[in-house]
Amino acid sequence: MDESIIWLIKLILAHLISDFALQPTKWVTGMEQHKIRSKYLYWHTLVTGLAALLLIGFNYWAVVLIITISHYIIAVLKLYTKNNFVTFTISQLLHLAVIIACWLVVFEQHRPGAGAIAAFYSGSRFWTFAAAAFFLTLPSSIIIGQATRQWAVPAGLKNAGKYIGIIERILICLLVYQGHYEAIGLLITGKSILRYNSSNEEVKTEYLLIGTLLSIFIAFAVGLALKMVV
Repeated sequence: MDESIIWLIKLILAHLISDFALQPTKWVTGMEQHKIRSKYLYWHTLVTGLAALLLIGFNYWAVVLIITISHYIIAVLKLYTKNNFVTFTISQLLHLAVIIACWLVVFEQHRPGAGAIAAFYSGSRFWTFAAAAFFLTLPSSIIIGQATRQWAVPAGLKNAGKYIGIIERILICLLVYQGHYEAIGLLITGKSILRYNSSNEEVKTEYLLIGTLLSIFIAFAVGLALKMVV
């Protein structure tokens, strides 16, 4: 495997170890309560730096310093924003962006690694997949919501159906693109069973059926389009 790729994997592993395995619930709770004054924030930052140092070595001390400082800044910003899945995801993407930026700078002469990512990002394949993935999220949810508006059932868990639909469409699209049509049947069957078992009151079956069929149709259409275009 390319030396630069191994270096990148080590840095990502260091982040996963420090941000998940070596961050006890006690630390998380302490940081949420005391924010920037929490001692656990600084312990966590120290662990982040040490993990990176142990895996990539002292020769890359500047990278370790950048990772440590950026991790602290991102952690502080996260503490002062609303604690939800979106914030968590954004913070993780920012950490990953810093890691990749360091990798690209360190191995800028090492074309096999950096060049592959640059070529993928600038190529039509990346943008086609990006557009398809985005369409399967909010745009598709809005389209289905408008199409089934007149039969709408009072909401249960807030936005739960929307996110279930998004995950369902992405999974079906990927399965269609890979040609695993049999797995789609299992997915739909499993969802139908859960829907049936979780119904504790009368619901409009037609509404659920129309919404599900529209969602599946959109996912199939996008998956088939990707197979033809990409």
